[in-house]
Amino acid sequence: MRILVIEDEARTADFIERGLKEKGHAVDVCRTGPEGLSFALGGDHDAIILDRMLPQMDGLTVLEKWRQDSRI
Repeated sequence: MRILVIEDEARTADFIERGLKEKGHAVDVCRTGPEGLSFALGGDHDAIILDRMLPQMDGLTVLEKWRQDSRI
């Protein structure tokens, strides 16, 4: 399973990433809202873990823009 983690707190993102990788998942990590949106729109992820409080664009805006994209 390929999972996208969008989380700006480094310790939290690293903890989630390590745990998922230990379970055999492929993990991409993004630290900002715009970067996360770009990965979400361009990637082929099975799941996304999305923080609500992100720099530059909050998680709810990322989700809204992702849902509005015609590729979904």
